[in-house]
Amino acid sequence: MKYRIGIDVGGTFTDLVLAAGGRIRLEKHPTTPEDQSEGVLAGLARLAHGEGLATEALLARTALVVHGTTTADNTMIEMSGATVGLVTSEGHRDEIEIRRGYKEDIWNPALPPPPPICPRRRRYGVPERLDFEGRVVVPLDEQAVRRALRRMRLQGVDSLAVVFLFSFVDPAHERRVREIAAEELPGVMVSLSHEVVPSAPEFERTSTTLVNAYVGPRIERYLGALERRLRSAGFAGELLIMQSNGGVMPGGYVAQKAVAVMGSGPAGGVNGAAAVAGAAGIRDFISVDMGGTSYDVCLVRGGVPEVKAGWNWHHRYLIGLPMVDVQSVGAGGGSIARVVSGTLKVGPESAGAVPGPVCYGRGGVEPTVTDANLVLGYLSPERFSDGQMRLDVERAHA
Repeated sequence: MKYRIGIDVGGTFTDLVLAAGGRIRLEKHPTTPEDQSEGVLAGLARLAHGEGLATEALLARTALVVHGTTTADNTMIEMSGATVGLVTSEGHRDEIEIRRGYKEDIWNPALPPPPPICPRRRRYGVPERLDFEGRVVVPLDEQAVRRALRRMRLQGVDSLAVVFLFSFVDPAHERRVREIAAEELPGVMVSLSHEVVPSAPEFERTSTTLVNAYVGPRIERYLGALERRLRSAGFAGELLIMQSNGGVMPGGYVAQKAVAVMGSGPAGGVNGAAAVAGAAGIRDFISVDMGGTSYDVCLVRGGVPEVKAGWNWHHRYLIGLPMVDVQSVGAGGGSIARVVSGTLKVGPESAGAVPGPVCYGRGGVEPTVTDANLVLGYLSPERFSDGQMRLDVERAHA
């Protein structure tokens, strides 16, 4: 019998589902923030135990693993990504800060721009130019590229974005910069705009490529470590990663297009809801996914989730990729409640998996939605997480 396994790593819990022979088995394990692959492997061990197998035997019989993760989203929320440098066409280094005339929030025209993930001191314009048909107007100045990369090395840049005008017509100049970067910045991840978003316009392409460079190294490290651990444990099947558009991609392509996994966890949840509703004969509904950190809502019509094509504001940055239209608010089970100026406020801060809500008994001291639900009797302290975790009612009351 061949197994198929789905894995969703959230900010608080890692959820796993095993499908085989028309039946499913569910498991849940606290997410391990320092190394998320630890939580995944622990969850797989629980799945294997439920099947009466060792983890290695389970993985040896597994044909497919599909994985959704919030790692990219958490990186943007925490602003904990790579030190990014940008090489772009001369005269366009400030385009990312000039932005567009339209606002992300039309009701708040005074809204300041988001913090720059690549400040001006790490953005370099170099002489080069193609026309709209891809003909070379100004050859690439390779010496200028080398000078820029050497300055970046002194600045500690560990991820490079390359965005040239009309590179989506002819990417030769961008590819040449990657070759030079391999000499001047060995080991640094390189994001080429024609690979991330092979289309105009320039601001949107630049924004998306910079976000890709910002989250890419962390995504590559995590998924690379996870795949190595799965392979060493006997997994020989196919590893697919959920994308924000509701589709999947092979794990080997993620390093090139890491930005595509943003929102992949919620997108997978909507697909699951559509499958369950479809089996019940329901085609028009609202999908609600309440996790430990966020509360995600999506409208599904005709059995198909709404997908926003084109340019989407995500974590206040413009992303030039289609995304399942999931609306999220910071109101999950781990959302922290506090009184602000005499008013009760819940979220968006979350207790996460560590230390977690007060009732977990892991050092959490701020009350959360989970603590409130336990005090109100909505949760069973003995049966939480299928009885694998006992909640402390007295701590929640205190």
